[in-house]
Amino acid sequence: MINKILVIDDNIIYCNAIKNHLSQKEYEVETCISHCEFQDNIDIREFDLILLDLKLKDAEGIDILQHILKLNPDKKIIVISSYLDDKIMLTANELGAYKCIHKNSNLFDKLDLLLKEI
Repeated sequence: MINKILVIDDNIIYCNAIKNHLSQKEYEVETCISHCEFQDNIDIREFDLILLDLKLKDAEGIDILQHILKLNPDKKIIVISSYLDDKIMLTANELGAYKCIHKNSNLFDKLDLLLKEI
């Protein structure tokens, strides 16, 4: 069961929008806007799900994905990005991402469906 979600995205607008949307659905949501903040302040063991952007200003999401899953192979991570292509999606899936979804106008609908699925 998913209760606590971490959003890692350097776009504050997306972080806040996702947080507001999921909070209305009774999820506990924390946000993180940089790899540095993530490394210094976040214990991923606290979270049931991580929403991870692929392009951060200070790191590549694929590297963060790989690092998290190396330490916590069962952690559920959904990659969210405007830059998804087939190669990146294949890499993310091979590394162990739960799903990859595009940031677009139906992002919230996709998230809602995935959260029911998990």
